[in-house]
Amino acid sequence: MPRITVVELYNYRKWTESLGSDREWIIQFKQSEIHSLLQRLIAKNDGFVLPFRYDYYIILSNTISEKRHEEIYTALYTTLDVPIRMVSLTSKYPFTAQLWATRILAHSHSKFTYIHGEEDPNVIVHIDINDIVRKSYSTSIYEAYVAAVELYHYIVETVSRCGGLASYLGGDNVLAVLPLDSYEDFLDKLPNYVKAGVGISLIPRRAVKLSTEALDAVRAEGRLKKFIILTE
Repeated sequence: MPRITVVELYNYRKWTESLGSDREWIIQFKQSEIHSLLQRLIAKNDGFVLPFRYDYYIILSNTISEKRHEEIYTALYTTLDVPIRMVSLTSKYPFTAQLWATRILAHSHSKFTYIHGEEDPNVIVHIDINDIVRKSYSTSIYEAYVAAVELYHYIVETVSRCGGLASYLGGDNVLAVLPLDSYEDFLDKLPNYVKAGVGISLIPRRAVKLSTEALDAVRAEGRLKKFIILTE
């Protein structure tokens, strides 16, 4: 049961509208600042923030204590211009965890909620498209981007049916977070034009690192395998 933590930028619309009509560039700048701050705080504690909506953040936070979660919440709350709320809980299925966190945010006025639970290893699948650079030059950078978005859409639909989550990392890279009992089925459904690295670890940052090492190994071996699994 991996631990999933959701951070909400509370009253986000009110905050954005307070910036005036010439605000979109400010919003983009502020969002990158918030994501950077949150990623640094979480990475220092061996967690990982999934790139997401930017008004909400989904964090893999196994092994981070309740006290440390609260310290991270306080650091954000006292630094950011916009109020935040945080919910942290565990579930066998990452999709279900974020669903429960959403329900808590919808029906509770609490600024910080931490629910204790057993923490199982994170299963991370790092996926990219074969020969994306060549595709970019032979078509265009925009058409290659569209191909990456289409892959992301496929991964989102497939991983959701497995009870997992997916995140677009930029470029042609997609990250999938899966339950221990369904990641093999997910790997069987990967299209032939991609490769993947799988990392399994109780510590989220380590799982992401292992998935990237595995993906690099697939590439180094000339894509003789579609995927490699590394675990600890």
